[in-house]
Amino acid sequence: MQAPAVTSPEILPDGRVTFRLGAPSAQSVVLGGEFVTQANAIAVPPGDKTAGPRPEVTFTKGADGTWEGTTTRPIRPGAYRYFFVIDGATVVLDPRNVRTSPQRSNQNSLLVVPGDFSEHRTVPHGSVLSQAFISQTLGGVERPVTIYTPPGYENDRRSYPVLYLMHGGGDHETSWVTNARMNDILDNLIAEGKARPMIVVMPMGQTPVNGQLAQVMTSDPSKEPFVRDMMDDIIPWIDRTFRTIPNGANRAMAGLSMGGIQTLNTALNHLDAFDYVGVFGSGWFTQADRQWFYDNKKDVIAKLNRELTVFDWSWGAVDFAKPGAVEITDYLESQGVKLTTTENQGGHDWRTWRNDLHRFAQLIFR
Repeated sequence: MQAPAVTSPEILPDGRVTFRLGAPSAQSVVLGGEFVTQANAIAVPPGDKTAGPRPEVTFTKGADGTWEGTTTRPIRPGAYRYFFVIDGATVVLDPRNVRTSPQRSNQNSLLVVPGDFSEHRTVPHGSVLSQAFISQTLGGVERPVTIYTPPGYENDRRSYPVLYLMHGGGDHETSWVTNARMNDILDNLIAEGKARPMIVVMPMGQTPVNGQLAQVMTSDPSKEPFVRDMMDDIIPWIDRTFRTIPNGANRAMAGLSMGGIQTLNTALNHLDAFDYVGVFGSGWFTQADRQWFYDNKKDVIAKLNRELTVFDWSWGAVDFAKPGAVEITDYLESQGVKLTTTENQGGHDWRTWRNDLHRFAQLIFR
């Protein structure tokens, strides 16, 4: 028996969400992915800064072979990755949902619940491009990059400032667009007059090490291949290919988790190239790396106030990156460095990073 065509996901009037899957031969179906593992999808009471309870969904099988499950609580606005797990082993995407969000090693279906600053609105829209460039610093390999150009870019001759926006270690150069709804966030802010029109460049963060793409976690920029890739290949290629304003006063860099470390390693060691720096749910994760920075970058620390217009650092209240981030920012402030810090509700998750981008985009190029 073949299950009939169904609608999935379906956002109900009360905010709960129903998922459906035609799987007549299955013995069990459960929901997997960040939607259920990261939590932060259910509203919490005022003052509660945890990630809240995880969504609960129990599936039952209908007579026609369709499995159906509805969240027990309303899901708040945002974007959430999910997939189905059949009989405890087989992972499948939602065949009735055309929205997807890849990670570096797997694909996900994407639930989008409208109602916040990341929703798709009837405003002028920018464009999202998938391009590739040749990285000479990484051995002549082709590297993918996702690029957002603001509304009107195709029809004018203006030049624009550039935000370089980095993803995390398990993610993908498209993740800021698919899972964070970056283009909708920027479209809405620009339409509201809250952000300056800008180009956003989202490169691949992983670099080849011994033939495999790898995360390089270090506070020593000489050991981070991405730093040279950014400075010697990505930025020059972007400035040649797009209408940019090619100076530090019109260039920003920000990133989450691994991308936050890459931001620190790149921007803080090339202060003439970036006036705006954002670190989201990140900071060097080991004490040894933090101490190396304190011991070896005193000259950099002494120049931060003079060289940076915005130095913004944030983390989730229950983020595993919080202790290291608090230690580093406390140390920097003890050295007289002026920076803004924000503690978000939630953990190491995309809700906090969407909030970070929404805040940071309003601070830069003003």
